[in-house]
Amino acid sequence: MKPDETPLFDPSLLKEVDWSQNTATFSPAISPTHPGEGLVLRPLCTADLNRGFFKVLGQLTETGVVNPEQFMKSFEHMKKSGDYYVTVVEDVTLGQIVATATLIIEHKFIHSCAKRGRVEDVVVSDECRGKQLGKLCHRWEREKRNPAFKDPRKLFF
Repeated sequence: MKPDETPLFDPSLLKEVDWSQNTATFSPAISPTHPGEGLVLRPLCTADLNRGFFKVLGQLTETGVVNPEQFMKSFEHMKKSGDYYVTVVEDVTLGQIVATATLIIEHKFIHSCAKRGRVEDVVVSDECRGKQLGKLCHRWEREKRNPAFKDPRKLFF
């Protein structure tokens, strides 16, 4: 399988979060639908392998050498499980990923076999720091795991 625009999860989920209930302050005002001029918040897609996704992750931690086959195998596993929500911010003028965050859903035995959301790997490229993109990605991931979100997963923190 070659990298393409296949998203990791349904992009409409980004629009379903009621941002009006957000308690974080953003100055200037940004949101998942308007993250900044020339920027788009969206699910990770396989083509992001060639848009600097690992370059951004490498500013957070050691990523190791990941070849396209490894990336595609992990991507397909995450997509099939339905428990991974990797969001990215793309600078569409440059065609480069400038921020990312991951929400992982854990299946638990406690709380009547509830599911728990965990936000990880929040990183913004050094060229785009100070634009509130990390806060935006984190807030979206946090709202996504909120039990009030219209999702049958019934998550807890």
